[in-house]
Amino acid sequence: MSFMDSERVGRAAFVRYRGGAVGDDLIDDCSQGEPVRVVLGVGELPKGMDNEFISMEIGEERTVRIPYDLGFGAHDPNGVQTYPRTYIANGEKLKEGDFFAWTNPVSGSPIPVKVIHADDLQVTIDFNHPFAGKDLTYWLQLVSME
Repeated sequence: MSFMDSERVGRAAFVRYRGGAVGDDLIDDCSQGEPVRVVLGVGELPKGMDNEFISMEIGEERTVRIPYDLGFGAHDPNGVQTYPRTYIANGEKLKEGDFFAWTNPVSGSPIPVKVIHADDLQVTIDFNHPFAGKDLTYWLQLVSME
């Protein structure tokens, strides 16, 4: 039986996790306090994390390595765009390496973006997820299921 045929797909799970890109600081930390409620198998989590949680026993913990194609995908060069500083609120203050919130025009939700180049007139922004193109390492715990 494939994971997508599992009876857990579409069900809520309470989980904890901590991780990030292999070789980088583990910056995605939901390992303390109340567990996070997620719906399994519907894209709320990267596919690699979903697959692991679907296959885990209640109470189980594991550390996994997730290849980028099951994480946040490949880095898309089309996700890098250059804008005049005047086009961006507070654009005059942005410098290379800055992260800031960009409002997604489709969902209206803020997404984190990174300034990868800045000169006097323009800034180049990377809209890709910070983990795009990177393998991940995560500690996972399946606390309970609804």
